[in-house]
Amino acid sequence: MDWTIVILTVVSAIIYGSIFFIKAYMITDPKPPFDRYKFTATLVVAAIIGVIAAFSGATLNEVELIAQLGQYAGYTAIVETLLKAIIGKAWPTSFPEP
Repeated sequence: MDWTIVILTVVSAIIYGSIFFIKAYMITDPKPPFDRYKFTATLVVAAIIGVIAAFSGATLNEVELIAQLGQYAGYTAIVETLLKAIIGKAWPTSFPEP
């Protein structure tokens, strides 16, 4: 198992989560607080995807590193969205809706 794949997937999730937090922070008023539970859930999903990719034999290609970062961020976004659709309001968040 190649741990660099798992690390790369988690890094891509950090970038993905940061981009969408910055987007929400810039366009909403009042400014949203940082939701550490939601961010942690994103990192857990990414780590699971990274472990699956590493066990399936994915290789790290330095020439296509940016493309691979985008792919892993996309996988994380798709899986996280599907889980949110299935789980619904049980998805981890620091700020539960009333």
